[in-house]
Amino acid sequence: MNAFLSTPHALSLHHLTALDATPEELIAIAGELRCDHVCLFAHVPEAARHVYPRVGEGDVPAVAEALRKAGVTLCNIEVFPLDSDPDWAGFGKALAVGHALGATRATAHVHDADEAEGARRLARLCDMAAGFGIIVGLEFNGFSAVRTIDRAAAILAAADRANVALVCDMLHLVRSGGGAADVARHRDRIGYLQLSDGPSDIAADLRWHEAIRERMLPGDGAFPLAATLAAIRPGTVIDIEVPQAAARKAGVSARERARRAVTATRHLLPRATSEARP
Repeated sequence: MNAFLSTPHALSLHHLTALDATPEELIAIAGELRCDHVCLFAHVPEAARHVYPRVGEGDVPAVAEALRKAGVTLCNIEVFPLDSDPDWAGFGKALAVGHALGATRATAHVHDADEAEGARRLARLCDMAAGFGIIVGLEFNGFSAVRTIDRAAAILAAADRANVALVCDMLHLVRSGGGAADVARHRDRIGYLQLSDGPSDIAADLRWHEAIRERMLPGDGAFPLAATLAAIRPGTVIDIEVPQAAARKAGVSARERARRAVTATRHLLPRATSEARP
């Protein structure tokens, strides 16, 4: 058992932190850094497959062996876009891959839909995922139809499924005007918290670049990280999602970039524990 499991929260290393690593390499890095889990891409729209390394059915034996060897587990698979024409067949294949690798969660986004239609699509995905023992996490973000934590919570309630949760990405929480109080209000529905940092505000035309390519290490920016970590339920998985394009361009290895992100996260936890005390 990892030494870090004695703390209230387990750490997961998100593939977005080091997209230049293969899934097997990311898993090995996570094990070296004493992370408990990883997040991998099992479903990627065709147009984006040159960017995001995808784990398919043929990759299951090698990835399973890498997980076993590293002593980590697959917590979350991405990404399931619930748009006007969802790839239900592709979703089923991705969920089967996730199940074969022991995944317990899958992240979904809702696009081009009002609350009722978003809830209908989410419920259908939950019904599919239930057959694989997977919980669907709805992530709110400024690039989808669900931009705030409150709207995401309303869609969860309307979907009315047992295997559904909120995904709270710190970047999208802050960029939507939310904060630790909002997390505290919805803490019982949050399945995992995706952690990164950034400036208090950023120009609208830079937000996609920030989200996908360049985030700040936890503790280096202005996000209310300690207060938010103190607000989540004990045991909530912390998913470290810190793409660092500038460091990668400068020649910093995938392992070193991941190490920086994991180390920065661990430095935050004592502060969060202190803030959580009455």
